[in-house]
Amino acid sequence: MRERGVYGETIPPTPAQTPVAWTTFMTGNNPGNHGIFSFALRRKGTYERDIIRPDMIRSNTLPRILNDAGRKVAMINIPMTDTDKVNGFIVPGFMSLKQGIAYPPSVKEKIHRKFGIERILGDLEVETLERVQSDPDLFFEKVDELTDQMAEVSLWLSQEEPWDFFMVVFMGLDRVQHFFWEYIDATHRFHKVGKYGDLAKRCYRRFDKIVSDFTRSLEDDTTVIVLSDHGFCPVHTELILNDYLEDKGFLTGVSGKVDVEKSQAISYGYGDIWLNLKGREPAGLIGAGEEYEATRTKIVQYLSGLSVNGEKAVKDVKRREDLWCGGYLSDAPDLTAIFKVGFQAARRPELSGKDAPTRHTNDNPRWSGGHDGTHDPEDVPGTITMSGPGIRRGKRVRLNMWDLAPTILKLMKIDSVNRMDGKPLDLLERTA
Repeated sequence: MRERGVYGETIPPTPAQTPVAWTTFMTGNNPGNHGIFSFALRRKGTYERDIIRPDMIRSNTLPRILNDAGRKVAMINIPMTDTDKVNGFIVPGFMSLKQGIAYPPSVKEKIHRKFGIERILGDLEVETLERVQSDPDLFFEKVDELTDQMAEVSLWLSQEEPWDFFMVVFMGLDRVQHFFWEYIDATHRFHKVGKYGDLAKRCYRRFDKIVSDFTRSLEDDTTVIVLSDHGFCPVHTELILNDYLEDKGFLTGVSGKVDVEKSQAISYGYGDIWLNLKGREPAGLIGAGEEYEATRTKIVQYLSGLSVNGEKAVKDVKRREDLWCGGYLSDAPDLTAIFKVGFQAARRPELSGKDAPTRHTNDNPRWSGGHDGTHDPEDVPGTITMSGPGIRRGKRVRLNMWDLAPTILKLMKIDSVNRMDGKPLDLLERTA
């Protein structure tokens, strides 16, 4: 595909989390304009957080734009999609309560008649993910099962249903790379050679075969895109940011729990940091304006200097207005810690306890590979190849995830009045 078309890297948004990145892809906008900043959204006027859903996206999306243009859409297992009424069909993906259930019902019934299933497997079950360390062989068996079913059903649907735009997301490689990156990446501090590295390579070969099966089934005038929404980097140490914030007096803990009302700042995981702001939080402590800015500056200076065993752990600490722009910037965290490769934030806000032997860090994280905790997008780029009629051959590209929706619309000759941050790439051969 590299020889036949363009190839290169996709740069995810910050944070490079699956729901944020795919929403960015579908809207052509940065999080400040589509409103999805993490796996959870802080409920206004409270200290509570709601798990995000597809209906929380505040920007027009690619399937809706295509639908409005009269094009037939087929989208399978794309994170942050739901049962939108489109001219075609959607099988909702990750973060949807209807994940794996095809809409409209007529397509669901056709799948049931052909394969005898009510739901397409979109991701591994929680039980399997929790047993990876104790039963890694079962994990790879489940990844194979998940991948094979998704490939078989989606390839059949691509031939059975009419479409102008067809897309499917496979989640298996993401899971493999999270848990077994130390076997895949030779630069990992704890790199291992063995059976599970071979099984990971087998997964890559399986996906090569899937791409081949799809491309061989398509008409010659079809543009084919293979992309990932992010890449991976090694992870060997997690930092418990709330332990550090407590040490410096920004956070108040009681019996290992964060007292949100008495704390000046708190991290909910993934490197996000929220201030307890007067007028925004119910028991706000920090005044808007000068006090707010002064507190942010103190936290930036403190966290930027964090080191673990003499090694700098935090690459940068960004204010929200330095990362995003748009109408929903007020929903973003006040600060975001960007970690150096090898480090990431602990996933949960709980404190370790002042006498805990593992206070501040976890040297045995669940995952050996990461992309979202929070890492610099430049450190975890994804991959892309694109080939088809008129696409330049051998051109190397580097594009942001928000550039893909306008590029796809341009290739499909669709003018969209929707405001997008991304810009369409010029990928076509020049004609005299």
